[in-house]
Amino acid sequence: MLIIVGSRREGNSWNLANEIKKELDKERIHNEIITPGNQKIHLCTGCMDCDKNGVCDFTDDMKNNIEKINNNEVIMIITPVRWNILSGDLKIFMDRLNPLYSTKGLNKKKLIAVAIGAQGKEKYGTESAINSLASFAESAGMEIILTKEFNHCLNSKDILQNETEINEFIQNIKTCIAQ
Repeated sequence: MLIIVGSRREGNSWNLANEIKKELDKERIHNEIITPGNQKIHLCTGCMDCDKNGVCDFTDDMKNNIEKINNNEVIMIITPVRWNILSGDLKIFMDRLNPLYSTKGLNKKKLIAVAIGAQGKEKYGTESAINSLASFAESAGMEIILTKEFNHCLNSKDILQNETEINEFIQNIKTCIAQ
């Protein structure tokens, strides 16, 4: 499983990803974390050359990211909620996945979508971020196998106070991966 963290800082998204990694490692379930915001990734210019040949003209870290996606059946995207949508780093990353879209490389991949909000669900839209990820998955031909929303996670380690909820989520992940 490839875990994509949509925040470059070591906050709630990063902490959750590392909790998941630690538990999956204990069971020897292959997983890897990438943080696109800490990588060299150019903005997509919309040149559409990748639609013709399935390869982006840019030489940056997306080449390795695309290879990792190709080598994983299950992709987890964890995003902090920014302005009721997913993070900008994640949007840039998703835009640069167009070579996989044009070659149907995301088709039939399984997606686990996670949104982490600073306030309550009623105030800031973790649901909107999940909907953005679901729309991406639908366009790409991916199957969403699990979604999860965490709320009231303002400070960088607030998510770790949700130990029971995290453990249940990890069990759900394991169940989904096993199917």
